[in-house]
Amino acid sequence: MGEMQLLLLSLGLALVCGLHAHHTCSKEHQPDVSKKWWMQLSGTWYTVALASNVTAKIEEGGPLRIFVQKLIVENGNLRAVFFKRENGKCIQFSVSANPPEKDSPMKVKYSGINDLYIKSFKEDEYVIFILYNHNNKEVTLWGHLFGRTPDLSDDIKKKFEEICINAGLKKEHILDVSEAGILRKPHLCLMGIPPPPSSKE
Repeated sequence: MGEMQLLLLSLGLALVCGLHAHHTCSKEHQPDVSKKWWMQLSGTWYTVALASNVTAKIEEGGPLRIFVQKLIVENGNLRAVFFKRENGKCIQFSVSANPPEKDSPMKVKYSGINDLYIKSFKEDEYVIFILYNHNNKEVTLWGHLFGRTPDLSDDIKKKFEEICINAGLKKEHILDVSEAGILRKPHLCLMGIPPPPSSKE
C-alpha cells in the first residue's frame, strides 16, 4: 500500500471515530472508507442497550431513556429520529449532528450539549456510541448500542460492555432493553398504545 493510500485511510478512520487520543474506534469493524460513512448509518435502527453513570437518567422516566427509530442523512448532516415516553405518552423527536472535524467529537443538542463518539460500527449489524452530556454544569457519561434488529448477539453486547467499561462506566450502569415491548412495536407507542409487559422491565 502506497504512502498516499495510507494517508487517506488514516484520515478516513479519524473522521469515522471523531478521535481524541483516548477516544479510539474499534479496529475490528471499521466502516468502508471508500464510502461516506453518513450513508452507511442511514436506515432503521433499534436501541438494544443504554448505559449511564447516572442510571436514574436511563431508567423509566429518565431524560436519557430514549429509543432510536431511524437515522437519516440530510444536506450532509445526520438526523436521528427518536421516541420516548413522557407523562404516559409516546413523544417522537429528532436531533441532528454535523459531520465531525478531525480530532473533534460530533455535537448533538439534547438535554444540554452532547459530545458524541462512534466507538464501533458494522454497517449491517450494530453501532456503539459514547456520549458526554453537558447540562447545568454537570457532565453525564452515557452510551448507546443500536442494532439493525431489535436484539443482537451476546458477543456484540459484550463488546458494548467492554467499551463502556473502558470509557469509565461499570457493568451495573448498563441496561439491556432489547426485550422491551416498546422496541418491537414503536408504531404502537407513537399511536398512544402502551407496550406489552416485559420480563426485564
